[in-house]
Amino acid sequence: MKDSLQDLINYGVIDADSTVNAAGEVTRGEVALYFAKALKLDMENVENPGFADVSTSHKYYNAIAALAKAGKMNGTEKGFEPDRVINRAEMASLIVKAFGYEYGNGASLVFTDLKGADWARNAIAGLTDAGIKLGVSDTQFAPLSKLTRQDTVGFLWKVMKDQGTDFAAYEKVQVESVNEINAKTFEVNFSSAIDADTLKDAAKNNVITVIAGKDAKDAGTITQTLSEDGKTLTLKAQNFFKGDYTVKVPYEVVKGTNGKYLAPANAEITVDDTAAPVLTSARATVKSTEDKVTSVTLTFNEDVKSLDLVKIGGQNYTATPVGNTVEINNLNLDAAKAYDITVVNAKDIVDNTKDVQSTTLNVTVDSEAPAITSVEATGENTVKVTVDKALQNNTLAISGKVGTFETNIVQSAVVNAENKKEYIVTLKDNYLYKNGNSDNVTLKIAKEALVDTLGNKNADDITKTVVISKDVVAPTVTDVETTVTNGKVTAFTLNFSEEVQTLDDSKVYVVNSKGEIKTLSSIATPAVDDKDNTKVVFTLANDVQADKYSFDLSEGFVKDKSLAANENASYSFTVNVTDAEQPVETSFTINDVTEDNNVVTVDFGQKVKATGTGSALNPLAYSVNGVVLPTDTKIEFGTTDGVLDQSKVVIQLPKGFVKENDTAAVFRVTGVQTLDNKVSNPFIKTIDITDNTAPEVISMIASDLTKLTVEYSEAIQLKTDETGASDITDEILLTDDKGEKVRFTAEVVNGKLVLTTESDATLVSKLTTIKVEDANANIVDIHGVAQKAEVTITK
Repeated sequence: MKDSLQDLINYGVIDADSTVNAAGEVTRGEVALYFAKALKLDMENVENPGFADVSTSHKYYNAIAALAKAGKMNGTEKGFEPDRVINRAEMASLIVKAFGYEYGNGASLVFTDLKGADWARNAIAGLTDAGIKLGVSDTQFAPLSKLTRQDTVGFLWKVMKDQGTDFAAYEKVQVESVNEINAKTFEVNFSSAIDADTLKDAAKNNVITVIAGKDAKDAGTITQTLSEDGKTLTLKAQNFFKGDYTVKVPYEVVKGTNGKYLAPANAEITVDDTAAPVLTSARATVKSTEDKVTSVTLTFNEDVKSLDLVKIGGQNYTATPVGNTVEINNLNLDAAKAYDITVVNAKDIVDNTKDVQSTTLNVTVDSEAPAITSVEATGENTVKVTVDKALQNNTLAISGKVGTFETNIVQSAVVNAENKKEYIVTLKDNYLYKNGNSDNVTLKIAKEALVDTLGNKNADDITKTVVISKDVVAPTVTDVETTVTNGKVTAFTLNFSEEVQTLDDSKVYVVNSKGEIKTLSSIATPAVDDKDNTKVVFTLANDVQADKYSFDLSEGFVKDKSLAANENASYSFTVNVTDAEQPVETSFTINDVTEDNNVVTVDFGQKVKATGTGSALNPLAYSVNGVVLPTDTKIEFGTTDGVLDQSKVVIQLPKGFVKENDTAAVFRVTGVQTLDNKVSNPFIKTIDITDNTAPEVISMIASDLTKLTVEYSEAIQLKTDETGASDITDEILLTDDKGEKVRFTAEVVNGKLVLTTESDATLVSKLTTIKVEDANANIVDIHGVAQKAEVTITK
């Protein structure tokens, strides 16, 4: 059960925080919830199915209504019976209907215990025919046994698998382990592939961070590299790791490639590298066995800080390690002979030392000409060219043309210092984008111009085409960060979507909370951060007053570094300038809320806004039981002693908004602002509201020769007089296809109106509800609200 249960939790059928008792019994209401989630039905936009035993406040109402609307699950003779425990046979029957299986031939079943459940034979046979084995053994189904949670999990998992559900796509994404590799490196392993784009924030900072313990070594800058399969993140220290560290994964930031968030974590790791570096290989490459070996590359299993010497063929050599490799040059070795290579005192970053270790030189013959493996645009005027091997003198002899120009537009080709197989080719920008925002550039390497370190050359010209695109996207502000020193805001930083330059502070406009226009120089001095050009830092003036300031940046405040020098889009934001001694009030507390006959009065205690952001007249600022008020809700300022009072609002809950009586409805106010921009603190109060939604006729069917069953949007009842009679002929008009009035008597069955006609009910063609005074209405819902009048339906 464990794996199938976890699959259902991951998919969202069962809540992760619910306690699953395998032997616990399951009700029809619970089955409805599981079905609705498994089928991913819309449980928000539902219609009342009218079951008398399922109120709109029932915990499974939305699921039951969604299934009924989709035609996936019906009621019973007694209503829906949401709290009744069902048996295994009923579950089989419900699955067939909800998941669209065909009924089979019950006579062919091998189960021997179906007595008393013959009505479910065809349903069980249909599932069996589909290859879904739900029996407790090969010959026993236990049809009348109460459905347990273990049964439910097993049934649903098998059905969903049969219908093609890929549970692997819903696997929970979490950190599985953190493992030390060596003093400079450790790995974080994930349960599923991670989306690389979510590992950095808008400012391109790593969102997974490493926190050093009390006595841990400062690792310096830590680089992070995600593996090709997305399941391993390698962290490498600028210095080295030693001691206790915590890898922190933030809440709902990093995502897996399946779209699920990586679970937050504080994964601890202790790094204490005591292993010396190990020589793993010694390699050399020659063009022919008749050539001399002039260079040997030694590779270790970790970065090497130093070594004393290298012995090759009785000769001693010294060299400086670079990372985990050592190059020994200026050799003159016979490629056809065997050589042992000995390394003395190889030392890693934390001084672990291997005194002597040896390996055999592996000589490879390479007579193949170098080739270009890929060409890709890396910028508006830059292209990355990748070759399959290092080139002689790290030189790429390449030319380029664009359009009809005959001129070579290659300005430079520079090798990547960290990968000698990559070159960044810079193009002359004055030749680009003459006829649009993209160009096809043709790059050419002449015959014998591509030369590797062994002298192998290309036999023919090499031509590659690449498309480059002009940057026409304006830099945008991604967020605003404040800097606090000793309890006082001393600066704030604008983070842009890309690197910016040429700041123009005349494009900044500042207003304080009173609406006074301030000069920028009196408030702050902006400058592009010289270490990170995606940031613009505003340093506040020493004498700036604590207040809430609004800043407007117009177009042209900054430009990006593109060829077009795109100007920023306009942007507005506010900054609360505070200090420990002079805090700024940015919020306020609402005094009270009262209610009378569905009219709600909110006393804010201060004058509040009538328009714009934070308006107290905006219905979106109010909700009842989690439902935001409709946009047409009537809201107006109240009065005090006959005078308009802008500190109070009066809200009339619109007709049709309140679905049922609730003496403890949760009324919430959010985001209302005072005239000086203070925002209301979260406010909740329970109020007494009354059902004001009229039941509406939605269908009429002939349920017998002289009976019509009329269904409403909710369960209804009939009010009776002192004699117990109920006359609704003034509220319902029945007519036949000739327009003649049809006489009838009425009763209510399971929340539905049943009309007994004096003539053939099948001849009735139209029903119309008639308006009467509410006090005289006999057709009402369970809270006494009269039916909606002037509604006409046809059979």
